Formats: sequence, C-alpha cells, structure tokens
Amino acid sequence: MKLTIAVLSLLAPLSAFAQGVAVSTPTAPARPLTVAISSSTQAQTQTQIVSTRTLNTSLASPATPKISSSTAIIRAPAISSSTAQKQVSQPAPTPLDGISQAKLDYQEGIIDFKNGQDSAGREKMADAFSIVISRFREPGLPRILAPDFDRMLKKIRVSITSNTEHIAINPNDPKVQQMIQLYLRRPKATEAALSRSGMYRDMIMSALKKKGLPPELFYLVMAESEFKDDALSRSGAAGLWQFMPGTAVKYGLKVSYWEDDRYVPEKETMAAIHYLSDLRRWFGDWALALAAYNRGEGGLGYEMKMSRSLNFGSLSSRGALPTQTNFYVPKFEACVLIGENPEKYGFHPQYAAPGSFDTVTIPHALDLGIAARCAQTSESVLRQLNPELRAWCTPEKKSGFKLKIPKGSAKNFEAALAQVKDWNPGPTMLRYRIRRGDILGKIARRYHTTISSLIKINHIRSVRTLKPGRIILIRPGIRRVHIRRLARRKRWQSRVSRSKKRKRVRG
Repeated sequence: MKLTIAVLSLLAPLSAFAQGVAVSTPTAPARPLTVAISSSTQAQTQTQIVSTRTLNTSLASPATPKISSSTAIIRAPAISSSTAQKQVSQPAPTPLDGISQAKLDYQEGIIDFKNGQDSAGREKMADAFSIVISRFREPGLPRILAPDFDRMLKKIRVSITSNTEHIAINPNDPKVQQMIQLYLRRPKATEAALSRSGMYRDMIMSALKKKGLPPELFYLVMAESEFKDDALSRSGAAGLWQFMPGTAVKYGLKVSYWEDDRYVPEKETMAAIHYLSDLRRWFGDWALALAAYNRGEGGLGYEMKMSRSLNFGSLSSRGALPTQTNFYVPKFEACVLIGENPEKYGFHPQYAAPGSFDTVTIPHALDLGIAARCAQTSESVLRQLNPELRAWCTPEKKSGFKLKIPKGSAKNFEAALAQVKDWNPGPTMLRYRIRRGDILGKIARRYHTTISSLIKINHIRSVRTLKPGRIILIRPGIRRVHIRRLARRKRWQSRVSRSKKRKRVRG
C-alpha cells in the first residue's frame, strides 16, 4: 500500500508539470549555450542547446512532435574545410516519455504480488521504477522541483527496501535442478502441499515482513514439512517448521506431556522467525543460516572449523557436510522456484483458505470427549483444531486454556458445559470376552493398564478362572508410549542410584 501511494504521488506531479509547461510561454528569449569540443585533429564544434521556447513548443503535443525552424540543429565536427556540414533535425525530448509503460509495469507487478509470484512482481516493479527514475534528469524539468522529486525518490526507495531482505536463488545450479526433478516425480503430493500453503501464507508472510526477514523463507516450510501441521520426523522434529524439543523450549515453546506448542502454527512460526534471525546474525549468510537450521548451529560450526570453510559452497565442495544438509539449501531453492511459479512446472494448486473457529476459555481440566459432546462435534475434530493437546484432556494445572471449537458453536458449547458436573470423569469401563490363549499380562498391555488393576476390578482369585467366554471389565490406561517412557525413566533412575552407590563404596 505504501508503494502504491508513493508511485501515484510521483506520477501525478509529472502529469501536472507537463500540462503546465504546455500552456506556458517564456517571458524572455533564451540564450544558447556554446560548448567547444576539441579532437585529435584540433577541430572544434559548436553545439547549440535547445532553448526553453523550443522545449515548450515540443511539450505542447508530446505524442506528435513537429519539426520547425526553431528545432535544435546539431552541427557535426568540421574535419576539414572542404567537408560539408550535416544538419540533423531531432525532436526535443519529453519528460513523460515511457510513463505510461511505467504505469503498466507497476499494475502488472501488483497483480503478480497478489498471485504469489514475488519474483515476477519484483521484476515488474524494478522496470517501472527504472523508467520513473530516468525521467527525473530530463533537461526540461525546472531545477526548483529537483529537491521535491529527490525526496519522493528517497521515500519510494525506503518503502521498497526498508526492513526487507531477499535470498538469492540460483535456478541454474545442478543440485537445484536435481531437487526440482524430485518434486516433479511426485506431482500429486507436491500439488497438495502447495494447496495447503494457502492456509498459512498470510500469517507467515505477515510475521516475516514484521520482522524484516526475506519472504522466500515462507517456502522453508515446504522443504521441512510440506505444510503439514501434524508432521513428525523420525528424529523427533515436529510441526510445520520441524522443531526439535530442545530448540523449541529454548525459544519459548512448551513441550510437555499435556501440550506441545510445536503443533500450533502461530506459536511455532514466531519461534522459527526468532531462531532464523539468530542464525542469520551468527553466520552472516543466509545459505549458512539455512544449513545450520537443518544441521544445528553447533554441528555446522564444527564442520566449518574442521574444513576451514567460509561459505556454504566451500563446505559442499570439500565434502564437509552430511548428505541431507548438503542438499538442504538446493532443496529450499527448488521449493522457492516451484512455489512462486507453479504453472511453469505444470502444477495448478487450489489454495486452501485459512481455517475459522471459535475460542472458549476453559478454567480447569476438561475431558475432550465431554468437550466434543458439548460442541456437538467429534473428538477427532477437536484434536485437529487443538493439535497441541497430547493427553485426553486440557492441561491439568493450566487455568484459562484457550480451546478452539467449530465456528458458530460457542454459545451452545457454554450452555451445554454449564450442565456438566464432572468435567474429567476418567475412562469408561470396557467389556472384554476372554479368548483362547489370553493371559492377564497380554490383556493389560493391549489396553495400557496393569495386571493388578484387572485383578482388583474383576475380583480374580486365580488365573485358572480365566476361561474362554468369560467377560471381564477393563479400565483403559494411558498410552503405551507413556508407559515406555516411565519404564525408561525408572531404569535410568536405577542406573544413577547404582552409580552413586559405587562412588560411595570407592570413596
């Protein structure tokens, strides 16, 4: 919007100035300026500059200039006394030549930006800006207006370049072309990823612009997770930006048993922006910063030190990087090229709109099953709207949790929730029929509970009473993954205690 106002305010004075010059008449005759130019043959030439009267006459009809007797005559240098002087008639230049083309380029650039084609939009804006700049140095412009035009130029430059940085993309890099071919081999998945990008584009672009980071970083999400907010890698990186737990906690995200902010696009985006800003400041180069985002700042720094490399190109050529990091920056550049011009590569994505929902404040822990019934939806829908929730309910010791529910269901939700007495009743009992070969340990593992719980609930006195066909009650427990974590924690604590005992004995 600032750029639009700046360019329009720039073109308006030019049009007004042209109309004013066309109707004005000089009050005093102009004095020609004679310039002596010397050559190797000691020849001199006199060049008569067009007068103000001639310029005003030519500006009166810029579309069809007329050649008259007052038109400037340029005399060729006299090489010898016998050579005839050639007289060439030229129309006077007009300050508004090309302004219409600048307007057209500017309008096309705006359309490209709205369509998400940032590279094409920048090229059109640069063309329009170059045409406008070239018209400020026309001899017909009064000197008194030069400071005003210079100030407008400065404002336009500031509005275009302030707090904005761009990452250089090399489409001719063989590795970039190789990564483009990988995306072309899976067109359905690539097109689906581009379609999902519409849900997050406005939010991420606004955050990048506010921080002054390059807009190309939007496609880093394409390289990381293909715009899947529930993505989880084998190494434990999660979310759109694929944060590891340690880095996430370092940049203010909560990662606990109850909730994981890495699955909240807004929170994770802000953390990723701060992390990328730090990497850019630490390494001083975007290629190295992106490589560190994949490799880790410690690992990349060690590899730079061992290989004596100062940039990403030397790191790659000396074989100092792991294969994944070596192709990570080319992969990012391929995503930028495909994302900004998908039609060029045969993709026609249908960009999804940002999701809409209502937000309600939950004072204490609420079972998601009860919340789903109150919102007249399913528990899976609530988990999609609140991907940060990892347990069966909202965080236990967090008052004022903001729960997202389907759009338009806030009033009915609050009314239905007011009728609920027990917000966290726990899991309901299941009826299970004993089969041949079943044992208590096997049943307990299947439903994430314990043998003692099964014996207590069903009053089992002997395992011999577990005959096929008998029905028992089971209260499901927590997830198996959490049982494993508890078991690993107990083993680790036992190891620590044994090591302490050994130290005491040795001491």
